[in-house]
Amino acid sequence: MSSKESRKRSNRRSHKKPKCSTSTSSITDEGSNGSSSTDDYKHYRFRKGEYIKDYKVRRHISDGTFGRVLKVRRKSSKSYAMKIVRSNHAESAQQEADILFYLKKKDLNRYFVEIIDSFYHRGYYCMVFERLGPSLYDMLRMNQDRGIPMNLVRCISRQLLKCIGYLHDIRLTHTDLKPENILFSRIRELKKGQNDLYLPADHKIKIIDLGGAEFDDEDHNCIINTRQYRAPEVQLQCCKWDYKSDVWGIACIIFELYTGHLLFQTRKNEYEHMALVEKITEQNFPYWMASNVKGSLKYCFNTKNVTNGKYYQWPQGTTTKDSILKVQNQKTLREMILDPLLRDLLQKMLEIDPNKRISCFQALDHKFFCN
Repeated sequence: MSSKESRKRSNRRSHKKPKCSTSTSSITDEGSNGSSSTDDYKHYRFRKGEYIKDYKVRRHISDGTFGRVLKVRRKSSKSYAMKIVRSNHAESAQQEADILFYLKKKDLNRYFVEIIDSFYHRGYYCMVFERLGPSLYDMLRMNQDRGIPMNLVRCISRQLLKCIGYLHDIRLTHTDLKPENILFSRIRELKKGQNDLYLPADHKIKIIDLGGAEFDDEDHNCIINTRQYRAPEVQLQCCKWDYKSDVWGIACIIFELYTGHLLFQTRKNEYEHMALVEKITEQNFPYWMASNVKGSLKYCFNTKNVTNGKYYQWPQGTTTKDSILKVQNQKTLREMILDPLLRDLLQKMLEIDPNKRISCFQALDHKFFCN
């Protein structure tokens, strides 16, 4: 699969249990000036100029699965983004709002999107956010799958690890880290700069989409994350995942910033995905993971008749030739990352065994960030 094909939106769907999320479009300032869309069913029907609580509707920004987003302005104040949630997602939206207000109370809104207000209006749950700039995904898309300068890779990676490290300190795991959910904090367009790349004027980032975030002591969903950023312990369901799953996702994002394309270029094929994990990282699944696999992947692991410590039996009889060739031709991380310090950092963040994987703050102590 080419890197161009890998960036199609259909490839990046989340397989996690649906929860309300603050998608990129919910807090950026892109969209139409219209007052409706082709998908108005169950969306709030608004009028330009009307007041929702004390917020005046300026224009329509976008519509999503969970709700409609409007640009609003409070009297004698600045503009905000208001998400009006569909009625069948109100409970999940309230859970996300609770998390965002909790982070704000902890003074972590410096690193995560700031929620301004939440309330019910005519039976619809409304969430008001600060407006942010374009996402990392927007930047990668505009640069047509070309990596960004190393100094910017380092700057964004440092911030990302710091932001999520603080989240982990309060025993909260994000569960859906990907370029779409990392936004530049300033409402400015990306402009052409070094090597004709579209780059931000201000490098500061903020994290969005806390709709799936879970505390350590909560019951965990079996499957989290979009597949391309999903840690192997989550896919195998071999243990109760924890904050280390976020670290894996961050490593995938850092790789993507450096190269311009996805690390794991796979779609719905979980068997191929796990084969790519072993090939790219040059590791085998450890015995404890192989012997505790649940779900359909369980039948691909053999812990009895083992050669060379390889428990994952792939390809299977039903594996397609295209899939076999794809894995065979896949380059390793060592071959794709030429910078020795960045390669060593990613190798430590992409340990298949979550018990050996470094934390966010351990990653920040790596020599890659000493420059």
